[in-house]
Amino acid sequence: MDYIYLIGAALLSAAMSVVNMAFKRRNWGAENTSSFYNLLVSISAFVTWGVFFALDGSFDIRVILYSATYGIFYAMALIGLFKALEYGSASLTSFIKQLSLIAVSIWGFIFWKTPLTVTVVIGLVLIVIALYLCFKPDRNHAVKTSVKWVVFALLLLVGNAGCSIIQKYQQAAFDTKYGSTLMFFGIGFATIFCLAKYLKDKKPDFKMLSKSSLVLPVVSGISSALLNNFIILMLSTALSESVIFPVIAVGGMILTTLFSVLVYKERLGKLEWAGLAVGAVALVFLNV
Repeated sequence: MDYIYLIGAALLSAAMSVVNMAFKRRNWGAENTSSFYNLLVSISAFVTWGVFFALDGSFDIRVILYSATYGIFYAMALIGLFKALEYGSASLTSFIKQLSLIAVSIWGFIFWKTPLTVTVVIGLVLIVIALYLCFKPDRNHAVKTSVKWVVFALLLLVGNAGCSIIQKYQQAAFDTKYGSTLMFFGIGFATIFCLAKYLKDKKPDFKMLSKSSLVLPVVSGISSALLNNFIILMLSTALSESVIFPVIAVGGMILTTLFSVLVYKERLGKLEWAGLAVGAVALVFLNV
């Protein structure tokens, strides 16, 4: 079951990117959609975790502190993502977002005594190279980064990595129990933040939005909940964090890129093809 969870997590990670891509394509030209999209994603994830929480039927008040911390990291990642996209390159911002999963593995080596082997080190280095090659900005469309971008990119990295790290600590502290409690209340806090941001931000022109596309953020939210459920399940297996998070990062990237090529007929440059090849080799090293 370990690798079934892992494959499922990579597929769900790709699904989130694919539906985000589809939403943008269907609503090309519509402005101020980010807050609205993220609100629908968070509400959908919250409802899905509500179902998991109800089916689980267990609760421990001590988990709420972990949930609040998860919500804070989630808000950090969201703010970092929005502002990094505003002040710098979208490609490099995506690179940082994926790199945050590698940061979780590094945290594991330092604080969780995760085994560090030569093949794992080679795999992680190859993944960083693969991500950079795939997300490297086109010279003709490069956006000059600024100090503000660096600050918000770091906020994105810390927030995104923090969410996964909190999941691990909570599961370790409670003998792999109350994962649904953690996520239900954690996503609840995050949903409140998304609602506040949506009410504060300028609203999109709903006449410009494709009505059929409104199901896409719902699919993304459900995928997010299922993805995190798989991560929580994997944290109680023999799989190492040095395998789980890098495979989700590069596996999701490869699947998303292949979808773009096969469905949207996008053309990849030589560096992007090289990035996919390096990523595939990295997966081999991580699973030796």
